[in-house]
Order: sequence, then structure tokens, then C-alpha cells
Amino acid sequence: MRKKHLFREIISLYRSILIVIVIFLSISFPLYATEKPVVFWVPLKDIPDFGAVEWGLASFAKRSLLEAEKQNAEVVIFEIDTFGGRVDAMLFMKDLIVNAPLKTVAFINSKAWSAGVFLALSCQEIIMVPDGSMGAAEPRTGQETAETPPDPKTVSAIRGQIEALAEARNRDPQLFAAMVDRNIEIAGLKEKGELLTLTAATAKEKGAADHIAQDQQEVLKILGLEDSVVVTPTPSWSETLARILTHPTIIPILLLIAFGGIFLEIMTPGFGVPGVAGIIALLLFFGGRYFAGLAGWEPLMLFVVGILLLALELLVIPGFGITGITGIGALVISLYMVLRTTSILFWEVAFSQLLFYMAIMGGIFLILLFFLPNNPIWKKLGLHKKDQEKEIPEEKILNYQSLVGKKGIAKTILRPAGIVEIEGKRYDVVTRGEFIEPGKMVIVDEVQGNRIIVKIEREV
Repeated sequence: MRKKHLFREIISLYRSILIVIVIFLSISFPLYATEKPVVFWVPLKDIPDFGAVEWGLASFAKRSLLEAEKQNAEVVIFEIDTFGGRVDAMLFMKDLIVNAPLKTVAFINSKAWSAGVFLALSCQEIIMVPDGSMGAAEPRTGQETAETPPDPKTVSAIRGQIEALAEARNRDPQLFAAMVDRNIEIAGLKEKGELLTLTAATAKEKGAADHIAQDQQEVLKILGLEDSVVVTPTPSWSETLARILTHPTIIPILLLIAFGGIFLEIMTPGFGVPGVAGIIALLLFFGGRYFAGLAGWEPLMLFVVGILLLALELLVIPGFGITGITGIGALVISLYMVLRTTSILFWEVAFSQLLFYMAIMGGIFLILLFFLPNNPIWKKLGLHKKDQEKEIPEEKILNYQSLVGKKGIAKTILRPAGIVEIEGKRYDVVTRGEFIEPGKMVIVDEVQGNRIIVKIEREV
């Protein structure tokens, strides 16, 4: 009887477990079956009063697409509102969107001008707000005038890109080419010499846009995704910083501060504000490219090596030889590495930018070397710690006037500050910007208070 009773209890236990499993599955499967689709809503907008389409925004778009793919998103909707931006960053983002393994939709919330046209056209569908517009995509460098139109080579290349993209998206290539090339004429729509910009109504009529919607809810309704879960990624701090640091107007400012500060630090004794400012600007310049994913820290390391080699050449090694040439070469290569992009077309752009920044470097060097020695600010920078630590007696200052016209020997390199021995006594002196090597004969040219200005003694 016991065995029979135990058997019944086991059967009853198994039956209870089976009932629990059935109930669990009946609850779980309907929940799984009704799981809501995921929609990624990615804002591609200008930073107010500053930003545009640049490499920081490209980095954000790339991260958003990767995250959407991980979460098996139903669709990625790019909300576009931009005046345009960098062509190289725009082409990079275009390739990202076109090659994305997800459905992509562009929602032009106000304007998609210039680079924004490419971003919208890269998507499989285009939706615009009623008062939206798209067009005016002519590539420009900021140097164009009525007499000097955009470079025909660049216009041709960008026109080819947008025509190929329009064909791939089954849209009218000529319509979009007219947004890039002002020489195209479309009867009843645009005359030759003008760039095409379409309103939302005209864009839909001509097939450049698919739908018109007022807001996010209407966009989701058009796509049949009213009940979806909307994920809106936001740029990280590094992506926002990269957007600012890679802006075309910020790069020259950073380089100006970097080169000017470092050169001032080399030309003056001690280490102070110019050196700190130069190093910070240098780190921001290279850091912006790093945060945007354009380069590693290798260009920065190469740049530092170039600076060290130049400092060694100027401060230690007499004359100018292989060390200085190698230092300049390292600087040029590092700048080229950080300015170039992956597109072959923009290797040429990097080269032209490199020439521009090298011209800035040369200009800074000439200004600091030849024009600032007589400037009051420069004279203050040329003072030594010894002069700042204690007050020099008036009679000693007056005695310096007697040194005018006397000759001495440079005991250290004058760059332009250094030490000269005159009649057995050592004096802190400066030149008018020229470098004088140790052992050279110099003559006191002028005395300004306690400041002794010398020049090299030329042999007759």
C-alpha cells in the first residue's frame, strides 16, 4: 500500500509541475509575440550658432548605427536640420548610411542644405516638414567670389557622387545634380547660373521626397510604427568636444596658439604661460581628431619628436643641420597625417591645408623673430628671474651706459637672451632677435635701463 501511495504522490507532483510549465508558457509566449519594435531616432543637427556637419557628428552617426544594429532596430530615422558642413565628413557619413544593414529614413525637420542633401538622399525614404527645404549643395571653400567660382574639379567630383547616389535611390539624378552644379538648367524649375533648392511640396511633387509630416508622431504613423519603442541617442561628451575642435574655424586658432606659444617659450628663459598655452592648444588640436576617430596619438608623438629635435638644434647644436631638417620633416608629416582623411580626393585637400598651416607657422616665426624684439611686451618677456627677484641699484643701471660700443664674447648661445663676458665680467644680454652661438664676438649696441642689447661684431 505504501508503494502505491508513494507512486500516486509522485504522479501528482509531476502533474503539478507540468501545469506550472504550461501556465508559464501561455503567459510568456503572448508577451514575446507582442514585443514592440524598436525605432532609433538619431538627431543630425547643427550646434546652435556654431556647429555643422563635421567629424564629431560623423562619429556620433557611426556609433548610433552600430547601437541600432545591436538592438535589432526596425528602422533608423535621421532627423536632419543643417546648413551643411565639411565635404569629407559628409561623404564618410553618406557611406555609413548607404551601407547600413537597416532600413533608414530621413526626416528633414526644417532644412537639409549643402551636405544635408547628401545625408537625406543616402536614406531609403525622405520625409519633410511642410515648411522644410533641401538643396544648395555646391561645394565651397569660403574663398569663392563672383570672379572666382568654385573649383570645377571639385564640383564635377561632388556632382558625380550625388548623381550616383540619386540613381541608387531611384530618384532623378538631374534634379539633385542641379543642387550641386549651377550650370545645369531645368525648364520651369531653375535657370542656369542658380543653385536648386526645393520646398517640401515641390520636392514631393518631383519625387525628391516621399512624404510630408509635421512631427515625430506623424512620421511614425506614416511608417506604421505608432506603437514602437523610440530610442533617441545623444552625443557623448567626447563627440561634442570633437565637433567643436574639428570645426574649420577652430583648427587655425589652435595651431596659431600652439606654434606661437611654443616658439615664445623657446625664445625666452624659464617656462611660463606661453608654453602652457601652446601645449594645451596642441593637445586640443590632436585630441579633436582622436575623439572623432580620425587619428590615433601617433601624429602627436611625431609632432613632439619634431619639436624636441628643433629645440635641440636651436639650443644645443651649433649651426643648422640634419637634426633641424629632421625636426621640420617630423612636424610636416605629423600635420599631414592628422589632416588627411580616408578619401583619395581629400588627400589633396590635406596637402593644401598643410601648406596653409605651414605658411601660418612661417608667419609667426618671422613676426616673433624680427618684429617683436623692440616691442615693450617682448622686452618684458625677455627679463630674467634674476632681474625680477631683486631690485638693481640705480648706480649699476647707470654704469651699464658705459658698456655701449664695448666688445665681448658670447659665453652661452644668445636666443636672443644669454650671457656675454665684457672686460672680464659677465652680463645678461639680449639680441634684437638673432641667434648668436657661443664664442662669437659681440658688441654692445644699446642699453635700455638694465637691459643690454648686443649684436654680432662683423669682421671688416
